[in-house]
Amino acid sequence: MRRTVLRWTLPLLVLAALGVGACGRKSMPPLSGIVDAPLLRPGSSWTYRVTDTSYKDNPQMLMLTFEKEDIYRNTGVLVFSAGSETLYYDRDLNFVATMRNGRVVREASPSYRAFDFPFYVGKEWRSVFTFQDLARTLSWSPVEVFWKVKEYDVVKVPAGQFRAFRLISDPSTNWGVEEEIWYAPEAQQVVKWNHVRTAKHYLGKGKQTGELVQYALK
Repeated sequence: MRRTVLRWTLPLLVLAALGVGACGRKSMPPLSGIVDAPLLRPGSSWTYRVTDTSYKDNPQMLMLTFEKEDIYRNTGVLVFSAGSETLYYDRDLNFVATMRNGRVVREASPSYRAFDFPFYVGKEWRSVFTFQDLARTLSWSPVEVFWKVKEYDVVKVPAGQFRAFRLISDPSTNWGVEEEIWYAPEAQQVVKWNHVRTAKHYLGKGKQTGELVQYALK
């Protein structure tokens, strides 16, 4: 994305509150934890601090707000506002499309399945889809990315401490981005991410990071 317009191709994440043990030692979350997709209510919002090597001004603040459920290409979607863009995700918080000024500018078909609910530590899955950057008239098919839930542990961000599932990606075909995402059920969203664009990415090498600063659930 550029400056105030971020390229949101990530799924949304949610997490449970973390516990801190005595003497400053954190208690480890159970590895058997399992998480399902959250039930979001309109008006819930999440504010992130985002840095990107392609931005001249860092960091930037972005508020993501859940607006409503809707239909996109005959499929139910969750609609979010994010600055000047409207974002569509499937019911499992996987990226479907980005709208700007009433026009689709990016789209994954089917959705980019970075989440595969319910998930737990050790679960693995494969996402295959077509990705289009319609603003640049570019398209890739197929795109193939492998995902794994690496661990369930405590993560600290400006919004606080959360128990989160850390997901990592292994891009295989036509996807030059290595992704690391922390999903916290308590916040019902992603609370942290690291995206590293390799030299194979069409936007060039770079890195984007994001951290949850505050949130409000309705």
